[in-house]
Amino acid sequence: MILNFFAVDNKNKYLQQTTHIQTKAYNSVLFQYKDLSEVIYTGLLRFTKVDEKLFNISNKSKKEQAQIRQKLYLQTINRFNTLKKRNIISINYILPDNTIFLKMVNPLDYGNKVSEKRETLKYVQEHKVPISSYEIGKFGSGYRFVYPIIKNNIYLGLISLTFSEEAITESLMKQYDVLSNFIIKKENFDEDYLKNSNIYKDAHFSGFVDNKNILEDLKNESKKKIVDMKPSYEISKKLYELGQQTKSSSIFVNEKDSIVTIIPIYHTISKKYEGFISIISKGETINLLNNNYYTILFLFIFLYLSVMLLFLQQKIKTILDKELTQEIIKKDQQLLEQAKMAQMGEMIGNIAHQWRQPLSAISTIASGLKLNHEFGMLQEDDIPKNMDLIVDNTKYLSKTIDTFRDFIKEKRVEKEVIIQDRIEESLKIIQASLENNHIKLIKSIDYQTPIKYRMIPEELAQVIINILNNAKDAIIHKRIKDGWIKISLIIKENKILITIEDNAKGIEEENLIKIFDPYFTTKHQSQGTGLGLYMSKTIIEKHLGGKLIVENSENGAMFTIELHKQD
Repeated sequence: MILNFFAVDNKNKYLQQTTHIQTKAYNSVLFQYKDLSEVIYTGLLRFTKVDEKLFNISNKSKKEQAQIRQKLYLQTINRFNTLKKRNIISINYILPDNTIFLKMVNPLDYGNKVSEKRETLKYVQEHKVPISSYEIGKFGSGYRFVYPIIKNNIYLGLISLTFSEEAITESLMKQYDVLSNFIIKKENFDEDYLKNSNIYKDAHFSGFVDNKNILEDLKNESKKKIVDMKPSYEISKKLYELGQQTKSSSIFVNEKDSIVTIIPIYHTISKKYEGFISIISKGETINLLNNNYYTILFLFIFLYLSVMLLFLQQKIKTILDKELTQEIIKKDQQLLEQAKMAQMGEMIGNIAHQWRQPLSAISTIASGLKLNHEFGMLQEDDIPKNMDLIVDNTKYLSKTIDTFRDFIKEKRVEKEVIIQDRIEESLKIIQASLENNHIKLIKSIDYQTPIKYRMIPEELAQVIINILNNAKDAIIHKRIKDGWIKISLIIKENKILITIEDNAKGIEEENLIKIFDPYFTTKHQSQGTGLGLYMSKTIIEKHLGGKLIVENSENGAMFTIELHKQD
């Protein structure tokens, strides 16, 4: 019964991990299209000089406006036709009064006002800053990226770029070896538009529609990757229910040997529910857990009997102080390894965060070069300059691998290090993860006066990363707006003090005295093992001869690593 509980718990943790991974994949694809849209936007400004064309447009005659519109259309059409292969469905130029100046899908449809329901356009008109969101309009839907047109600090209108849902699902399927579908809320469309549309059809359950192009992609992809993945009616009903929740989640479909992750989609500004994305991945890991249940049961019983036997032996036998000390050291080493393994998942996640930005930069550079080449805009110095940028980013990727390898290597050697360097290495590992969760990192560290200390370098890094991860998790779990983490390094008398403070409202008083106990965790359903802070305290106090203290500040929790200054 106990083992069955742990098996279910492991399954739930794996599903949570899958949800986290697939949500990251979805966000990564969105970042790619955001980067592509910025390349298109800057290319349009540079190539068409639309800012010059729209300057004082209201003072020009209708004939002059028509000539400008025709020239702008001719300068944009080739690029628009090429970008259709990337699933772009519209490029629109809109004036400050919400009048459509040029609509590339229908250049004769101009002069009309944009609907007030287009929240993204309304936002840019009001705030003069870029915005993006999935948005369902009266006559279509897609991921809209909107940019202001500004010249000499004068707002001249905006450029709206829209990619279809197929752009996202197609990229997910190609890049991540999954199947993906987009289910859209039907009532958000114009009813007459849907009746005459050749793009959308009624979905499996009423109130939703499918994109026919995505269904065709699914049909083609499923033959090559995952055969016959359509779930039963009961499972489908459950998926549609999850799709209308506020957060992402995953379920295991046993008969299909697959995991389905559901990501609800809400409008960035209005928070209106627009539909959901489903991502289907293979579920061998969970089946492996199920198939190995009896093996694990046997091992569990064996382990239980071994522990009982050890307990009886300890009761019968008098253990010398030296033997007891050795046993405690051995136990600490085992716990250290468990904590290290538990950290591996978080470490991999941090590395993934670090890789996203350089990979996105490489993708943007390559896309920009290709587009500039296609439209004859490639300058003589573009290639060497952009190749240098790609090389710099690949060197950074290589460096993150070295950092990861150094952290997990088995042979750890005590040596003299500079405390500031160890803190900086720790921050490099987790900084991207903080940035992607919109958590500000505040550093109060004097890098001009190096503090030397003899230690095993990776151990201090492990403690700092543990505390930073806990602070990050607390900020995310409590949904702190404008979350921040502050790390400070000071010397006070003969002590080196490293403090890490967050603004997550602190730790409950009854938990403060238990926070360093082994296997104690406040993370509940997350993947916390309860070993991280226990091993951090062990490392600081037994390995480094210092202290690890926790208290609540006026903002949140504050951990202090106290080391004695070495001569």
